[in-house]
Amino acid sequence: MILAIYGCGGLGKEIHDLAIRINLKNKYWSKIFFIDDINEIKKNGDTDVYKFDEIKKIDNIEFIIAVGEPFLREKLYKKIIENNKKFSTLIDPTAIISPNASIDEGVIIGAFCSVHANAKLGKNCLIQPYSLIGHDVNIGEHSVISTHFCPGGGCKIGNRVYIGMHACVKENVKIGNDSIIGMGACVFNDIKENMIALGNPARPMKTNIEHKVFKK
Repeated sequence: MILAIYGCGGLGKEIHDLAIRINLKNKYWSKIFFIDDINEIKKNGDTDVYKFDEIKKIDNIEFIIAVGEPFLREKLYKKIIENNKKFSTLIDPTAIISPNASIDEGVIIGAFCSVHANAKLGKNCLIQPYSLIGHDVNIGEHSVISTHFCPGGGCKIGNRVYIGMHACVKENVKIGNDSIIGMGACVFNDIKENMIALGNPARPMKTNIEHKVFKK
């Protein structure tokens, strides 16, 4: 089996390192490479880089998405599904996963994370290192959880949500689809869809009209 990492930037390099750590343990992939449809490069370090159209006819291949924009994660996910390709799920060997947790396809769980009883991680979501996903927490599809995130039990995180570094959320709080929670925010109350919330206590500051986290 071959692993294709869709995304060749900084996050892609981190996911590549994660895949190597996993492969040292289980020897699952015979080759790991990047996909980059924007830049005209053939190598990222010592690793090959291809365009999606160059490899989409390969049968023994599975994909993982290494981009940090939730809306773009969803776009690439749909592209891969439309081409009848499969997804891998990457879990760092140091992560602690409850046997009662539910983890969907395409999920990435970074180093030293813990996912507790009855937590649910939706398709293609990314959990960055040192995050603690409490019991009965539900994280929606294509969402991005930055490092050191700590939601209390029973929280509901919507689809295409971005959570900044060191944010925390009170138990049973709901965060709507397409929302952004800023770095270090402490969320005590529900956040509606398409909102950008900042501060301690976190307050909705404006609408996430562009559905983008990283703006040039």
